[in-house]
Amino acid sequence: MGAKGMATAAGTAVLLYLVLSGRLCGDAAGDGGALEDQLISSALEARRRRKEDTRARREQRRAPPPCTKRRWPERPPDGWGEAAALTARTVGFTWAETLGKWTLGEVAFGIKYYMRQQGNLQHEYAGSDSVLLDGAEVRQVLISLLRYLKQCMYFSKKPYNVFLEYGGYGHNDVLIRKPKARLLKPAFTIVRDRSSQCFLLFIRGAISVKERLTAATGTEVPFHHVVVQEGRVSNLVLGYAHCGMVVAARWIARQAIPGLSKAIEQFPEYEVKVIGHSMGAGIATILTYILRENEKLSSSTCIAFGPAACMTWDLAESGKDFVTTIVNRNDLVPSLGIVSAAKLRIEVMSSSWAHDLGRQIQQTRFLGFVNRSVSFIRSHVPFVSDPRSKVVDVDMLQSQSPEAGSKPSADTHAVVKKRPALVCWSYVATPNPKQSMESSIQMQGTEVQTDTAVETEKNSEAAAAELVSIHLGELNIQESDKDDDKRGEKGSETDEEETMEILESLADEKHMPSSSSFAQEPQQLYPPGKILHMVGLAAAEVATTSQQGAQEEVVALYETPRHLYSKIRLARSMIGEHYMPKYIKTMEKLIHKLAEDQLDSL
Repeated sequence: MGAKGMATAAGTAVLLYLVLSGRLCGDAAGDGGALEDQLISSALEARRRRKEDTRARREQRRAPPPCTKRRWPERPPDGWGEAAALTARTVGFTWAETLGKWTLGEVAFGIKYYMRQQGNLQHEYAGSDSVLLDGAEVRQVLISLLRYLKQCMYFSKKPYNVFLEYGGYGHNDVLIRKPKARLLKPAFTIVRDRSSQCFLLFIRGAISVKERLTAATGTEVPFHHVVVQEGRVSNLVLGYAHCGMVVAARWIARQAIPGLSKAIEQFPEYEVKVIGHSMGAGIATILTYILRENEKLSSSTCIAFGPAACMTWDLAESGKDFVTTIVNRNDLVPSLGIVSAAKLRIEVMSSSWAHDLGRQIQQTRFLGFVNRSVSFIRSHVPFVSDPRSKVVDVDMLQSQSPEAGSKPSADTHAVVKKRPALVCWSYVATPNPKQSMESSIQMQGTEVQTDTAVETEKNSEAAAAELVSIHLGELNIQESDKDDDKRGEKGSETDEEETMEILESLADEKHMPSSSSFAQEPQQLYPPGKILHMVGLAAAEVATTSQQGAQEEVVALYETPRHLYSKIRLARSMIGEHYMPKYIKTMEKLIHKLAEDQLDSL
């Protein structure tokens, strides 16, 4: 052990001597040692910068720039891989823009309450801005439209041979037949109609799953229309249109233009008419815009039954000379879009549906008994009445009564403390009736429509953010004196900071753009062309004869302005009246009424 200790001490002394001698030599060297240290430090710094640059380039390659926007496809998918990717993106987009923005309470109770309070709004389509159409000439036009509608229904619902037999067509009259629909490739056919001297192009609506996915690809893409007159470009109309319908229309155009051009050369006296219903009507209108840019097909026209809101204002107005849109009563589809759905949600939120629901709960015997039982348990069981409890009872549906004043509420504090509960019930806490009226008036003030200006979603987002601030402002986030004594100043400051963070995050969520719109706000879409609306009114609202006054309802035809379709009007029959049998029934009733009016006038 003594020898090992001596060896260790000797080694340490040698190392200490070498270090000290080297330092002394370095000091003696002067500038040589300083230059060596400088070279070493510069080399280390250069190495560190190279590593940082390499790491930054690697991260830049992995993550795309945040400002770039993923473009929607301009053509149908080629293989199953592209089809699966587009399907997944379409499903996500549809969920994010529809049910993903609605809470359960709004869907279950708010829409039903708002629909009941709204009442029947058919009279709005018969206002002073609309033009009543009647007479023998209008009746003949309706008879022709009814024939085309029935042919469209037979093509969509019946076997192809039954469609040919009903229309009186032979196999020699069929130019193109595409009976099987795919994603962004709808089913269509072109036949020659000898009686009307027209080539009729029928497009089927959304029946299969793939066709519904085409209709669900509802984002807006740029679409421009070149107006050609006498072989020269006279105007260029810029705008946006429904993505899925634009892609489908361009695909049909590539398939149909060569055959139609040859047919027009062979039969120059024939015209081209594009006909469709629902999604098929929206595709038909966009296809007509494309066909009219071809010199040989510049006289093409379109008949659209219940078309979807598929293009912006300027594009829709530019098609009034060659597109005829027919709408049946409370049909929802012509006014359904991303912007109009956002406006509907604001109106539902600003209504007093939660206050009415709370009153109904108190008036219902069973629900009232449950509510009183919960209140009794909360008042006698300590852990249930604790503000930190997770219990959410029926009292949260009720608005704060004037007698409550500004007394802090433990239950409200419990809601604020739990963020999921606050998100769930933020729209259920009903404002006072006066505040509801003021907020609804303010919302309506931001939705004023003009014939020359088109609204964007900016007003809707601002109104939604203001509404969120109203609801959150009503929540009493102060703690009681008793809790302050227990928690102390430190706990109180912590709770206030958490509450403010929750409120700020909720306010920021309202301003965050959706995944489908990175830099561009959604555009308001409208039904295209000249709009003819079959309106069902009470007999007292229409200037009719005594015989018509005895009826419960009178059907009339109006040419309506486009701005009426920027808003969704709820009705119990808004989905059922979209289908073609309902269109046929209303049109037959209207033709019969016009015939009776013609006989009475003789």
